[in-house]
Amino acid sequence: MTHGANESVGRGKTLAIVLCAGQGARMGAAQNKIFLPLAGMPVGAHAIKAFQASPLVDEIVVIGRPDELARIHAELLVPYAFTKVSATLAGGASRHQSEERALESLRTRITSGEIALVMIHDGARPLVTDAEIARLVAAVRGLARPGGALLATPVAADERIARVGVDGVAQQVFAADELWRAQTPQACEARTLLAAYDRARDEGFEGTDTASVVEAAGAPVVIAPGDAANIKVTTPDDLLRAEALMRARS
Repeated sequence: MTHGANESVGRGKTLAIVLCAGQGARMGAAQNKIFLPLAGMPVGAHAIKAFQASPLVDEIVVIGRPDELARIHAELLVPYAFTKVSATLAGGASRHQSEERALESLRTRITSGEIALVMIHDGARPLVTDAEIARLVAAVRGLARPGGALLATPVAADERIARVGVDGVAQQVFAADELWRAQTPQACEARTLLAAYDRARDEGFEGTDTASVVEAAGAPVVIAPGDAANIKVTTPDDLLRAEALMRARS
């Protein structure tokens, strides 16, 4: 029997997967950017804290590089008493592989219906808010059939984005009102998400993010309005900007 999105998502737990397995090459630092200090806490700890604080999130799983799991535990988890974190797991060679491994570890709990909604977030996005998490959950629960949602912000009115071919010739120019900038977290009804990653594995498809995998499997994906402050810390300038944004919030 197939249940509607509202019914299936409402019955089980909401689980957040926080991805902390990136390389951070563009940061130019000698360590993974999730460990860099930001307003008194590591970048990754801020990201986890958002889900710890959300009343809509029941559980958190952290994905890290195999050689950094002990450090994640010691520096990102233990000092801040993140009681919702149930596991710290080794990720794969890519974002897609890390997400797939996380979902595989949850397979039995998803198929049984214990976990009903999964959201996946970049550990390098330390400024996501409780309000954004709530909007994302509401978007998934509001779908007419099981699917997903992602936080996104509209492209500025004076911006134009072009699709360019390998020969350097512009193939299509898109108007600003047609485009949104994708952010995380991205969320999906859990069984639909697991099935989408199973299909991607069978077809040899690797998505650029969670929503692309869900969309490729034919499930609906909607946008939940995000905030421009929910930046991804990728470069030293991003770290300075995140620091300023946090000071402004305080």
